[in-house]
Amino acid sequence: MSAQIPDTHVDLLNGPVFAVLTTISPSGGPENTIVWCSWDGTHVLVNTAEGRRKPQNVRANPKVALTALDPEDAYRWIDVRGVVEEIVPDPDLANINAHAKVYAGADEYYGSVMPASMKGTEERVIFRIKPQRVVTFPPT
Repeated sequence: MSAQIPDTHVDLLNGPVFAVLTTISPSGGPENTIVWCSWDGTHVLVNTAEGRRKPQNVRANPKVALTALDPEDAYRWIDVRGVVEEIVPDPDLANINAHAKVYAGADEYYGSVMPASMKGTEERVIFRIKPQRVVTFPPT
């Protein structure tokens, strides 16, 4: 089962709107993280690094929720509940650099957002989230 992202709210997933990603911890409780995200037409993409809690949580339970709130209008938001269908590598940093361009106006994540010395010290990965339920406000 999949759900559609309405055109009226796609901009909230393509930034530079910060989103809250909720994963499920090993103890079964929700864990929220502020993230950058994008929409590829099928999946919400969230970039992170191996060794962090999010990949561990998602591998144990791929169900997630992501909420993005319009910074100009708190009464306009999107809530996407879905499943991480894949965790894919971002070896050339194309995805994280694209997010850095949108969110920080930087051509490269390492050297602009994070210290250049961190480049190559972490393995970047992308969550490909398939929407299963989408709620928007105002409703579409």
